[in-house]
Amino acid sequence: MVCADTFRAAAFDQLKQNAAKIKVPFYGSYIETDPVTIAEEGVAEFKNEGMEIIIVDTSGRHKQEIELFDEMKQVEKAVQPNNIIFTMDSSIGQQCYAQAEAFRKAVNVGAVIITKMDGHSRGGGALSAVAATKSPIIFIGDGEHFENL
Repeated sequence: MVCADTFRAAAFDQLKQNAAKIKVPFYGSYIETDPVTIAEEGVAEFKNEGMEIIIVDTSGRHKQEIELFDEMKQVEKAVQPNNIIFTMDSSIGQQCYAQAEAFRKAVNVGAVIITKMDGHSRGGGALSAVAATKSPIIFIGDGEHFENL
């Protein structure tokens, strides 16, 4: 796992702890502030180590945060991922289509993950996400732990 989320204060520590829980390598930096650099360096390091699956975790985005979408495009260009996954909170509701469409316009979304299906929401936005991204749902999260995905 590569932590390219430099926006949320606890992202580094949270992802590092989660990587340790599921016993996978972690790459991140307390010092580097450029998410593109972190993503590029982390992916290069893990590829050199022969890793087959590398997850680059980026900052969450809202469809109106143009600079974050530009950052996402730069990360895509730098690491050239095999798959980009739009991860959505099941409670997003009617905003989901616009949000997923904004992602699809920015980068080549290949799959959707829906989280928090164990809550009160009905997850109706999932169909909107599929329609907007033209991508399948690959995982549904119904809890707070990795085994619930």
